[in-house]
Amino acid sequence: MKNNEDIASAIPKKALDEFEEIAAEERLNAKQKQEALELLHEEYKKSRISPGEAIGIITAESFGEPSTQMSVATNEWLILRINNSVQLMPIGKFVDTLMNINGYREFNNSHILPLHGLEIYVPSLDRDEKVQWKRVIECSRHKHPGKLMNIITASGRSITCTDNHSFVTRIDNMVIPVKGTALKIGNRIPTINNLSAPVITKDIKIQDEVASPMVVDADGIIHVPGTVTKPMQNIIPLDGLTGWFVGAYLSEGCGSNYALSISNLDNDYINQAKSFITSVGLNYKEDFHHRGFADSRDIKVSSSLLARFITQHCGEGSDFKKVPQFAYSASNEFVSGLLRGYFDGDGNIHVGRKMIRCSSNSKELIDGIALLLSRFKIFSFKAKDKKGQHWLLIPYKHAPLFLQHIGSDIDYKHAALEELAEKAKHFWSNKSRDHTDMISGFGELFRNAARKVGYPTRYVNNFTNRQKIGRTALFRYMKLFEQLAKEKNADISAELEIMQRMFYSDVIWDEIIRIEYVDYDHPYVYDLSVPGLETFTTAEGIITHNTLNVFHFAGVAEVAVTQGLPRLIELFDARKEIKTPLMKIYLDKEIAKDPDRIRKVAAQIKETRVEEVVSDFSIDVARLQIEMILDKQKMKNLSVTNHQIMKALEQEAKHASIKDEGSSIILKTKAKENELMETYKLKEKIKGVFIRGVKEITQVLPVKDGSEFMILAAGSNLKDVFALPGVDAGRTTTNDIFEVQKVLGIEAARQTIINEAKSVIEDQGLEVDVRHILFIADSMTATGKIKGITRSGIAGEKESVLARASFETPIEHLVDASLVGEVDYLNSVIENVMLNQIVPLGTGLPDLVAVTNEKKEDKK
Repeated sequence: MKNNEDIASAIPKKALDEFEEIAAEERLNAKQKQEALELLHEEYKKSRISPGEAIGIITAESFGEPSTQMSVATNEWLILRINNSVQLMPIGKFVDTLMNINGYREFNNSHILPLHGLEIYVPSLDRDEKVQWKRVIECSRHKHPGKLMNIITASGRSITCTDNHSFVTRIDNMVIPVKGTALKIGNRIPTINNLSAPVITKDIKIQDEVASPMVVDADGIIHVPGTVTKPMQNIIPLDGLTGWFVGAYLSEGCGSNYALSISNLDNDYINQAKSFITSVGLNYKEDFHHRGFADSRDIKVSSSLLARFITQHCGEGSDFKKVPQFAYSASNEFVSGLLRGYFDGDGNIHVGRKMIRCSSNSKELIDGIALLLSRFKIFSFKAKDKKGQHWLLIPYKHAPLFLQHIGSDIDYKHAALEELAEKAKHFWSNKSRDHTDMISGFGELFRNAARKVGYPTRYVNNFTNRQKIGRTALFRYMKLFEQLAKEKNADISAELEIMQRMFYSDVIWDEIIRIEYVDYDHPYVYDLSVPGLETFTTAEGIITHNTLNVFHFAGVAEVAVTQGLPRLIELFDARKEIKTPLMKIYLDKEIAKDPDRIRKVAAQIKETRVEEVVSDFSIDVARLQIEMILDKQKMKNLSVTNHQIMKALEQEAKHASIKDEGSSIILKTKAKENELMETYKLKEKIKGVFIRGVKEITQVLPVKDGSEFMILAAGSNLKDVFALPGVDAGRTTTNDIFEVQKVLGIEAARQTIINEAKSVIEDQGLEVDVRHILFIADSMTATGKIKGITRSGIAGEKESVLARASFETPIEHLVDASLVGEVDYLNSVIENVMLNQIVPLGTGLPDLVAVTNEKKEDKK
């Protein structure tokens, strides 16, 4: 049972006060009150929306509709961190298991489960193109739409999802979401190339992994009483030697419930196997034989404990082998050993073909090896031959990394690896083309850098126009621009920072080579919600964008805007730009009680721009025109017509001819010179053209307030909202105090400061006399303008020099005052405290006057 004080501290004071009133009315006893308080706490956590979440009414309305589901197939495997270990499992199994245990909330055809009490993490891509482990805050499943979209990339990876499932791409050096329907063959999506271990598992206990009655003695040796099972070491360190043995089993091993064997003719290889076997306290048997094909050499170990441990985690038979789950949480040393043992067995270094490769009957094994290689930023390509064999191909440019982190214990393979690594040095230094690892969406980055350092732009025009550059070419231009910047004393630090971010990113921008629709016979599709850029990674390595971070309006209690100390700082510093502007829009009584009418009003309030209703922008270079493919379903949801789009474009793109083709709109620039460049500029310009709604209101969310509905709006535009029919201007508010002053005047701004500060303090469970807040609000607005309690505001306008100096920059104030001969009359509190003398207030205000004898005589 949870502690009442802990629960109370996590719930706003307003909610607690209401809870106490209801509990008193219902005469709940202590046990009933405790249970009700825990339930309130859980419902409060479920009902919150994080700052920055998508809370659009259109998304909320259609959350359960097949046309707007944004989910992946049940058999897409996830990379998860659960209970300090990394595990791979299908998303369907993961979500279904959680919902079977914890239940879910149902809305239309969707099941939603917040994961507030569970510490589950997934690899997620940040805007700086680095992969971080982020917590999963929610999961869901939805009725499937019949057919799903299957995307296959050039590296042999794939993902199956609904066609509205979001991905991310690079545009103008930013990682931004893009709909699946907008993807085309030739586009690039991110694939992970740096899967670090969030936690390191140092060792593993056999007694925890093998289900068998056993005894562990004082020396850490396992015995199985009543059997002939050989004793062995209980704790196996996940070091390089253990990793090597696991890799050797995956490539050259054979196992059953009773014994293991490793087959190889190389002495060094066999000696490594012997070293591991003896390190865990077991014996081995060496067998030389010829089975009609070639000479062979086996190392056999008869131990049911070791055999069951290895086969349980690594599989049996060449078709069913797999990388053990604990390898993903192990150290680099273990992973390096595993990969070396595997490639020394099943891999080969082909100098002539300039690649490192391996093969297996098991796709699951090849997928696991590819993920482990990404630990060292080694990217591999997957393929399948006509015989059903699965291949993993590593381009030779990664040979130096392979040599450094993995290497080989077999002499001829090590020599070939060194030769390949030497060739790779020339690949990076010469003018080689890297078609397998290209980065796009960098805009004018290289042209701008070239102009600043005086480098001819014709050398960067080709790949800039195509918006594609290989990572090796990027590396060479980085070094070139660094050198030229030093010679010309030019500042290109901003450009170089972006180039370095591109080069050192944790992803490969993998080219899409095929998109197809496939039948899907499972009842559900699945999704996760992850904060930040809202991405998670499949076990294939493809990074996909989730948009589940949305609640339907019926269950939302409040929107979590900036709160606590950060909000008080915003208020009292009188900052004109606040982090989370929010409006509470109330409507006339006849509208506020009708959910359907309030949905329509909310849809009209949200600002709509061209890019929201266009599924694809393309440029016909031959005709020098832009074709906008309209998203008719989105237009219907947003109540936008072709006529409205045409009208908006005609106002903003006056130097272009515009033609309505029904399902598309064609634009052509009227410019006579540089037509291609002007066409590109026009394309970017029209994306942000405003169509309808209220400007600055980016999202809207109807919520129930008592017996009526009101609209929470992300953004603030008080004047335009007041002008809308049906809006109750007397109750509609914004948390932007400067906008209140502009529209309603200084007294309304003063009241807003009071209301906002009081609300923040009460929500934190604090009690402050309201007169303190009134005094601050009066001080900030006394002059008719809003002034913050800053050195440039109220504190900087104090009459006393010492009072100003006590706030900030004391030396500056004292020097300025001395230069002009300013006098401080010590009339206030602060300056007298500083000088350790009585403050001229209260009992310190009157003076004691003594009447002397001389004065008395004068009076006579």
